[in-house]
Amino acid sequence: MATLAGIPTARGLVAGPVFLYRGDGEIPVPEYVVEPGREEEEFRRFERAVVDTKRDLENLISVLRERTGRADVRVFECHLMFLEDPTFSDEIRSSVTKDHVNAEAAVKSFTDRMRVQFSRMNDPYFRERVRDFDDVERRLLMALTGFAPDTSLELKSPAIIVADDLTPSETVRLPRENVLGFATNGGSATSHVALLARAMAIPAVTGLVDITSRVRPGMTVILDGGTGEVTIAPNKETLDLYESRKRHRHNIEKAEPEGCPAGTFREGGEVKIFANIHPGVAVSGLRDLGARGVGLYRSEYLWLNREREPTEEEQFEAYREAVEQTAKLSADASITIRALDIGGDKTVKGISAKESNPFLGNRSIRYLLSNREVFKTQLRAILRASAFGKVNTMYPMVSCVEELTEAAVVLEEVKRSLDKDGLAYDRNMPIGAMIEIPSAAINADAIATKVDFFSIGTNDLIQYTMAADRSNEAVAHLYQPTNPAILYLMRRVIAAAHNHGIPVAVCGESASDPILGVLWAAMGIDTLSMSGSYIPVIAKLLRRLSRTELDEYAALANGFDASATAKSVFDACHAWMLGKIPELDDLLA
Repeated sequence: MATLAGIPTARGLVAGPVFLYRGDGEIPVPEYVVEPGREEEEFRRFERAVVDTKRDLENLISVLRERTGRADVRVFECHLMFLEDPTFSDEIRSSVTKDHVNAEAAVKSFTDRMRVQFSRMNDPYFRERVRDFDDVERRLLMALTGFAPDTSLELKSPAIIVADDLTPSETVRLPRENVLGFATNGGSATSHVALLARAMAIPAVTGLVDITSRVRPGMTVILDGGTGEVTIAPNKETLDLYESRKRHRHNIEKAEPEGCPAGTFREGGEVKIFANIHPGVAVSGLRDLGARGVGLYRSEYLWLNREREPTEEEQFEAYREAVEQTAKLSADASITIRALDIGGDKTVKGISAKESNPFLGNRSIRYLLSNREVFKTQLRAILRASAFGKVNTMYPMVSCVEELTEAAVVLEEVKRSLDKDGLAYDRNMPIGAMIEIPSAAINADAIATKVDFFSIGTNDLIQYTMAADRSNEAVAHLYQPTNPAILYLMRRVIAAAHNHGIPVAVCGESASDPILGVLWAAMGIDTLSMSGSYIPVIAKLLRRLSRTELDEYAALANGFDASATAKSVFDACHAWMLGKIPELDDLLA
């Protein structure tokens, strides 16, 4: 038995046999001189390969979204951007037309140069991007040469993948149902494979240096994505300890008792637990997980990967289907449809303008107010769907009262148009504001007078408050949900909502975190909305706690002054939760 220490990359504790993955093999790259007069023909062959590769990537993006229920597909969107970069195309044209190099050799030469440049950079994040050049190059060469991957390496039964490294395409192509976890020699917590592992909820440890030389196919290993440890050929005592930890996890994750709605506290009180979904996700399966409604319907997915804007009828049919399915979740089930939220890292063909700083640009509600016809079409479709069940609509990235005043004018205009057309809709459909910008949180009292509910997008609220992109390794340590400034804003928004008699939800990823989700509930959040797979865990935790204990938990977090560190607050919260629920750390593994 031996235990290797690597980089904790994606949380989870698993054990199983090793599947030693060697990759798809080298693609033979032909090199020859292009005859004079045939340069344009050769370059067109390259352009056709780019078109085919882009089509494959777009299909892959769609598959990944269906698998994960999340929008974390930037890795492949970056690949698309690389393919669409005119510099890349110009370099290949120059090699083909001036140097008379064939397309395959030109692609290989260019990507080799880029690999060298990135591998020499000091920033580890950029060094990790070398794997992206590998992936794009491989796809283009396959399109040009007709090379097909060796499908004999497909995974036939559940196993832990052990590899030198994995490209993003290889990661997604492996059958999710049989992948227990990843362990790789290379990589890091910021690699795109790491991001995909977390998006696909696959436990992973990277940076193990030489694990491929220390295991054999079929050998049993234990992988702990929380600590970064991989135990090779564990003895009986170690396996028994692993099984004990898994049993603890199962006990806390198992379904709630019949008649006990998700989010019920041990002794009176509750917080509603809803699901975050997007078009294409089956709502029916959420009932078994305990979802009592849909707290975030990401409407932007109807726009992504399209050459044109979806029509009113296309939107209406998608919304109506989701509304009707949601109604089956519970007697009081509702669905909250977020208005088109594009911009930042979510770009849409044909309507996303290039901006120097898109995260602070014309995005979300700003885009809708400056493109009224797009806004009106969506509101008409949402209102029409409201005739088929309980529908709420919320506006993303609200920064000031003026935006809500303008949006209200547009909404009334749309209602008059529906009345004129004789179409049914809910005249009192609730309208909410997403609180994800510090200005909105600080001015929450005024904003509360303009809407029927709040939904806090903690992902952006934390990033905008701390001015730190959590996907950027250099500043990721500043993404601090328990920073006193964040807790202050959360308290302010919750108090403003309740002072004005409106409910407040959290729909950011922190809702599904065992420490943070329970803390938000303790602080007075009315609804937690999260990916469906996390609902049983959070529901079970809340069931173990009374309202009195949650008040104690909130008082603990609120007792820190502005000089406290985010770590000291988190550690105190962790210790408190651990004292109430001893098996908590199995969930954090």
